[in-house]
Amino acid sequence: MTVSTLWRVGTVPYLVAQPLADGLIDHPRIDLVEAPPAELAEGLRSGYLDAALASSVITLGDSDLRLWDEGPVIASDGPIRSVLLFLRPGLADLSEVQTWYADPHSRTGRALAGIILAGNGAAAAVRQECPSSEPFESAVRHGVDAVQLIGDPALAASSLQGGWKIIDLGVSWQELTRLPFVFAGWILRPGFELGGLESCLTDAATRGLAAREALAAAAAGSFGKDERFFHRYLFEDLCYQLPAATIRESLNAFAENLVVG
Repeated sequence: MTVSTLWRVGTVPYLVAQPLADGLIDHPRIDLVEAPPAELAEGLRSGYLDAALASSVITLGDSDLRLWDEGPVIASDGPIRSVLLFLRPGLADLSEVQTWYADPHSRTGRALAGIILAGNGAAAAVRQECPSSEPFESAVRHGVDAVQLIGDPALAASSLQGGWKIIDLGVSWQELTRLPFVFAGWILRPGFELGGLESCLTDAATRGLAAREALAAAAAGSFGKDERFFHRYLFEDLCYQLPAATIRESLNAFAENLVVG
């Protein structure tokens, strides 16, 4: 194996991940792969990826995938603003949802949406796969009550979909449990030990978190939002560092609610 492909590491193609992963793209010992969360999960299970900034839900239950709980994470303790459930115009409350579209790229987000719906009187709501294009138009056409999206598409839709009520799933979880929610973290394939990769990921996070002002400025104007929005998003809404004990407590609550939800 050549030095440049010593570790194959995955990340998501969303702004939320840039403070943790951008510094890895030119690392001589890392082959960085960008893919939606669902594809990263498959890459870890197959052994194609050694580690990935992937959905926390794939580590729950009897999974042999392990989250590095002493490392940086993507979490929120309140608003996340990029993991959203949109209620169609005319629908006033979550309890009225009978059918909903789940983001096909999402694993943690769709699981969380199911928990929040169940906790708000819509446990029987039928989940359908969200179409890859024009999900809102499709929802209206087929009478679907809600659309769940994650990442940059969720940020964009929150500016474009007037009339759709926005449910921030980070807020909903915090109201339900009084805990932060861990959406993603560095997850390791079965049998893989971090070794020297640990310092690479730690150093990348240190550099990336220090560069958030520049990331917010560069994102200004994207998704119909200004620099102030992105500053709040990257500095206040998102929690990139949590104590390992808090991460474990949050994931335990997630697993317990999955049984119910």
